[in-house]
Amino acid sequence: MTDRKQLCPGCMYPSQAPDPCPVCGYVTGEKQSAPFLPIGSDVGGRYIIGKIKTGGGDGVTYRAWDLDRGQRVLLREFLPDAIASRDTGDSPLYVLSGCEKVFEECRTAFTRLWDKLTKLNGLSALVSVRELVSDYGTVYAVYEDGNTLSLDDYLRAKPRGRLSWDGLRPMFLPLLSTVATLHAAGILHGGISPQTVTVSQDGRLFLEGFSIIQARCSVGDLNAELYSGYSAVEQHGARQKIGTWTDVYALGALLYRCLVGQDPIPSSRRQVRDELMIPGDVANALPPHVLNAIIDALQTKPENRTVEVEELRAGLLNQPFRKKTYPLTFYNYSDVSYVNQDRKPYVAQTEYFTGGSGIPKPRERGGANVSRSYEPQPKPVAPSSPAPPAEQEKKSGAGKGIAAFVIVLVLLLAAVLLYLGVFTDTFRTAENETTLPAQTVTYPVPSLTGRTDVSLKSDAGLREQFTLNYVEEYSADVAVGYVIRQSPEAGAVLPEGSQLTIYISLGPQPLTVPQVVGIDAAQAKTQLEAMGFVVETTEQANDGSQRQGTVASVTPEEGAASWQGETVTLAVWGAPPTSQSFQIGDDSDDSANSGGFDLGGLDQWFGIFR
Repeated sequence: MTDRKQLCPGCMYPSQAPDPCPVCGYVTGEKQSAPFLPIGSDVGGRYIIGKIKTGGGDGVTYRAWDLDRGQRVLLREFLPDAIASRDTGDSPLYVLSGCEKVFEECRTAFTRLWDKLTKLNGLSALVSVRELVSDYGTVYAVYEDGNTLSLDDYLRAKPRGRLSWDGLRPMFLPLLSTVATLHAAGILHGGISPQTVTVSQDGRLFLEGFSIIQARCSVGDLNAELYSGYSAVEQHGARQKIGTWTDVYALGALLYRCLVGQDPIPSSRRQVRDELMIPGDVANALPPHVLNAIIDALQTKPENRTVEVEELRAGLLNQPFRKKTYPLTFYNYSDVSYVNQDRKPYVAQTEYFTGGSGIPKPRERGGANVSRSYEPQPKPVAPSSPAPPAEQEKKSGAGKGIAAFVIVLVLLLAAVLLYLGVFTDTFRTAENETTLPAQTVTYPVPSLTGRTDVSLKSDAGLREQFTLNYVEEYSADVAVGYVIRQSPEAGAVLPEGSQLTIYISLGPQPLTVPQVVGIDAAQAKTQLEAMGFVVETTEQANDGSQRQGTVASVTPEEGAASWQGETVTLAVWGAPPTSQSFQIGDDSDDSANSGGFDLGGLDQWFGIFR
């Protein structure tokens, strides 16, 4: 069991090295003052408190050591410093006068949030939450310390501080799936940023930095924990809805940071004058559908923005999106900043929305406001001067006489026409008349082979004739961004607006060389070719100790990263050496029964055939 005196409070690694700590640079004697717990404090009789990692919003996160498991962990203490504090480092938390109701509401929200997270362990991009512990008059959430690096630090170490889309895509997609699952579970993060997303040693992204909704709004009783450039406009104003689209904005901003190499302009500044731009070299390197997905996610007005994370994911992958319904809409009230799903009037109503409610639809992308058309109103007619009562009575009587005369005249005319059979002929004529069908406009399908997705996206004539559906596929034969094939093929004639599916190359598919050493060479060749490798074989000399026809080695080696279409060379064990039967010495029964060749004593010198 590790002695707590050997733990470095700065990183919680066991260390006996002199100051400063060789891992984190911590110097003995550094202290944490109230309201934070002192270094070395016990929580729940199990966790040893170390140095603060982050703080703000609804609490503070400490580095800690789990005495039972002998592992480093992180503890999130519910400590909303705007409404609560403690006198000394190890004293219980107390609530500021008049804030008791707010404190209880927020603590309930904190407990519910982390309790939900404990039930979601196993998501690919989510930190593993262990338990909730009560101590010092408050609550602590315990989760694993994965020894990760913040995405901000990770990007700063990259050339020009950014990543390519091909490099970012396999890292980012699992993060999107995790956030979508959180939304479906009723959890809104509200603070996704390069500071709350971390990178593991094997290049995976993890989402941390969770906080209750009350700490994700700039108005209210708690000190807001927002990240400039990554918080949406609805988090900065009173009486505004926040929901799944709020996290979508942060994810779009995160994509921008990773691909462009700098933080986006804060949303509050963009409302006044939007000068956010994607540099030309970055935009030209991105597939058009990726560029459009980022732009849609970064719209400042919620009604113009992508609503759901799965919609953002579909846009990035150029896939069709089927709208879903998420029970995740909160109201950002200036007078009631906290959320409770059980009691009123302190409840920020949970609202079920689809494309037709919640966030208004239809919406126009690209920053344009939703336009509204107005029907022209008829010009008012000025009333004429009223006539004297007697004159009005005369006009009324004359009008009645004229109306009666007209009615009698119409009836007489109808009788005459009916008699002459005009109505009958008219009806027959109407029955015999046929309506000519509307002319169908058709277009021949052109050949798109050799064109790029960029050129197709800018082809206005093609978009007017057909509905274009882009599908990305791996191809070892077609360069990235070029058309692999199309459906229907060139020469077909389609009605205007018909769907034309275009398959765009993602380049060779990344592959990993499988384990094939020791198996039959023919079986290994079949397996590798099925994966997309080109297989070559060479013969490996066999001294007789190996089974002929099995794989001796593979190049590149097993587990190596490769690509579809790459050549893999199999070294195959050849046939064992053969020998002719011969005999030296007399031909006796003893030698014949010896089970071998009689070398006349020479076998002692050569040491063979034994």
